Amino acid sequence: MLHMPLESIIKATGTMTVGRTASWAGCASPSLFGSGQRLLLPRGCAGCDEPDAVLCMRCRNAFLDSQRRALPQSSMRFGYACGRYDGVVRQAILRWKDHGDEECTALFALLLEHLAACIGLLQAWTACGILIVPVPSSARSIRQRGRWHMLGLAKKLVALLRRRGMDASVAPVLYMERRAHKAVQSLDPSERAERARDALRCRDVGTRRGAYDIRRRRVVVLDDIVTTGSTMRRCVHLLRARGFTVLTSLALAYTSRQSVR
Repeated sequence: MLHMPLESIIKATGTMTVGRTASWAGCASPSLFGSGQRLLLPRGCAGCDEPDAVLCMRCRNAFLDSQRRALPQSSMRFGYACGRYDGVVRQAILRWKDHGDEECTALFALLLEHLAACIGLLQAWTACGILIVPVPSSARSIRQRGRWHMLGLAKKLVALLRRRGMDASVAPVLYMERRAHKAVQSLDPSERAERARDALRCRDVGTRRGAYDIRRRRVVVLDDIVTTGSTMRRCVHLLRARGFTVLTSLALAYTSRQSVR
């Protein structure tokens, strides 16, 4: 597997705050990201095409420029992302999301766990059960990609948290309602975002449903790319309306024009 706990990284870097975090260099061995698990055919770095790497050291470091944005409805009042959505970060996410580079999934989960450690979330999670809620994709997107990429990422992140002894579960309670509208290709980006936001729904899970016991569980919403933040705010609103306590949100990247430092 590609997983490895981050205790050594945390010890080496000390208490970390939002902003530029410590480099992976000297904190983790190259084998951390699966150099011993290459396929028979060589691959290139998802961010820059450097040979024989899922994500090279330089591109991994680009995901350590942690960002935050206001998320007033959440308990922490902010949401967080690993980096800015440009350059090699953008390239790596798109290869994973839209071009089937599933080897990145475990690596991205590790980066999200690292982000959680940087902002002090791991300490907060130790004392309570946590639900990781992935932002949903439309049925059309899932068919095109052959998978719900955020669900896979949420499962990998939960596996890492459980290895730390945390009571963590995936709760895919958000979904996209099917609607009969004009073709997605005919919409501009802002119209597509508005359509997706309006289609978001949250299942009524009640108060006693195992992993979804809202009396003892708190929620972290998980997304890949956050642009304006309107979809994330809609997710938080829906979850709170169902009685969940939303701690914060985690994402792989924020678009730089909206970043708050």
